[in-house]
Amino acid sequence: MPEFKNKNMPYHGVTPHLVPFLPYIEKTDDSPLDEKWRPANSLSRPINVSTIEGWLKECDGNHWCRQRNPNQSKEGQRPAWVVDIERKCIVRYDGGEYVALSYVWGQHYDSSACLAKDNLERLRQPGALDGVALPKTITDAARLVEELGVEYLWVDRLCIVQDDHGEKERQLLAMAGIYERAYFTLIAAQSPDASGPMSSRPLKRVGMSWWESLLTLAGVGAAGKAKEERDMPWRRPANNREVMNLHSIDLLRTVWFQRGWTFQEYLFSGRRVVFHNNTVNRECRCASLHEHQLRLRSTASMPTLRVSQLDSWPNFHRFARLSALFAPRYFTYSEDVHDAFAGAGNHFAATFPGGLISGLPGGSFFDAALLWQPYSPMERRVASQKIQKGEEVLPSWSWLTFRGNVQSESWAAGWSYFVASQQEGGWQVIPTVKWKHSETEQSPRHLASAPETVTQTESKDWKESDGCYTHPSIPDLEFTRPIPFRPTRQPYKAIAHRSRYLHCKTWHCTWRLDQKAYHAFAGNCAILALLDQSGNLAGHLRVNVPQSHIRNKIPTDPIDLIELSRGQVELQPQSPESAQMEKEERLDMLQRDLSFPFPVPLMKELKAPKGEERDLVLHPLADVFDEWSLPLWPTTRNKGLYEFYNVMWVKWLDEDKTVAERVAVGRIQKGAWEGRDKAVRQTMIA
Repeated sequence: MPEFKNKNMPYHGVTPHLVPFLPYIEKTDDSPLDEKWRPANSLSRPINVSTIEGWLKECDGNHWCRQRNPNQSKEGQRPAWVVDIERKCIVRYDGGEYVALSYVWGQHYDSSACLAKDNLERLRQPGALDGVALPKTITDAARLVEELGVEYLWVDRLCIVQDDHGEKERQLLAMAGIYERAYFTLIAAQSPDASGPMSSRPLKRVGMSWWESLLTLAGVGAAGKAKEERDMPWRRPANNREVMNLHSIDLLRTVWFQRGWTFQEYLFSGRRVVFHNNTVNRECRCASLHEHQLRLRSTASMPTLRVSQLDSWPNFHRFARLSALFAPRYFTYSEDVHDAFAGAGNHFAATFPGGLISGLPGGSFFDAALLWQPYSPMERRVASQKIQKGEEVLPSWSWLTFRGNVQSESWAAGWSYFVASQQEGGWQVIPTVKWKHSETEQSPRHLASAPETVTQTESKDWKESDGCYTHPSIPDLEFTRPIPFRPTRQPYKAIAHRSRYLHCKTWHCTWRLDQKAYHAFAGNCAILALLDQSGNLAGHLRVNVPQSHIRNKIPTDPIDLIELSRGQVELQPQSPESAQMEKEERLDMLQRDLSFPFPVPLMKELKAPKGEERDLVLHPLADVFDEWSLPLWPTTRNKGLYEFYNVMWVKWLDEDKTVAERVAVGRIQKGAWEGRDKAVRQTMIA
């Protein structure tokens, strides 16, 4: 579900609309710590297996976390093989409970400890795994699963035949279902690779109930008071929420959280037992608990919004949020980025009528999807030597090709069908170009963009009231119009294309740049001003480099621009009172965070005494429309309908100027673009 909240208050560098997808913090509570609570700072103190067992039993009895998504295929979303914990061998999965392991492989690993065609039959023999030198993380996981009495363990290196490309591809496509259907996901984030332990503390079943053991660790309960520990040089957390906030920060810093493959493993898991920083936490779709928490959340206070569960309808807002969290992750081999995003990508491909095209929603959403922008400079992913030149699928026009912080708000036009987005300054994209895509230069071309069509079957369920539309499947959301929407029992066919090229026939012209670079209103990228023939500001481009790096490298010769689409936004949605309130919020933010990248002219205006500053464009989307904060922006354009064209700065890759790659995307005022001499050009973007 979309949340349109104050996006000027980041949580440790992450904007609030992404917070529901961060670990722990949205599902804890403010209950107080016990007075004698101490952290488990002794590595000799065991982690109590009974505590984990109690978490799972409590969740089994009181939560809805294990409800499966009806949109998932029963047969296609399941493991092929699992580890039989009791028999210590690999077996065909025919049903039953299994625990899925999420961990970091590492760059150096023993291929003999992986399932392959030549050892499959041997590893199916009872006791076969006793003769395999398994990494420490996996042996620790197997021991814990055995202690908990779960029959099977699923771990990718032992449950996917690594050299069977057909089965491997099928299992990668089924990854979302594999983790969603697991009894729970065991997250081993303690070590940077599989050779390390799941925890430096020993695992042990304490001879008492899990609840009594928690009380004992806190120094209360029937077993007697624990010994007082010496005062340590740390500040005592105020409550359980503060403990989980600290644990969230620790987990975000682990190698596990920063790796690309673990993204979908975390996303699709209904509940998780997480080992990191020598502690263990539990997180499900209802609550999160730390190892020493005494007070459990009551079922009455549990959230009804499944923030970590994906929707069965085309939710572009959620797509943008998840993409922004995935983009900064690392890969040993950059070409794996498509496989690692396949779990989420195939889900979105089944909900968007146009599928996904190299990570961008197609159909009526494609024009908005092309407008993605970097929040800060992003590093281009380069294919490894395993891939022959020309066979990599890392096109310049896809956000998947770049590692770093993509600004999800730059996609805001894609969710303009939400009524709530209009209250937050929603803007619209109007298609002007027919886009096609292809896997190679010569392969068949498929339509990427298409008008939005709602079938008669889809439209009959929509109800209209006061110009707003609602659907019975999601009655708490209001839409500006009916959108393509199929019941979960009839999803769209998942089409996730991996295309290298975009093809279009569009307007082209050259343009001159101002020789000064500016800061983005929000972010760390440089903004270049586009000047008309009279030297007035006509538009802007956000480039993928910091201001300091481009300051003396701005092209003096005209650059090549192509038309992407038209757009418009209303510039007077705020009353004077709300505009003043927003100005005060931004000024307060500036005073609290001196590193916030306000352009210098805007900083002066915000600090100016009342009555001396000019009328600023204080708009909810001011951090998306970079040109509004440029000092060249005339105040006369601060009101009314702002109409513009979305353009792409391209670099030609051939002498005939037919093949290009994306350099930057920006906007030009409608009158300036339409009044310029242009030519229609057939263009292929690589």
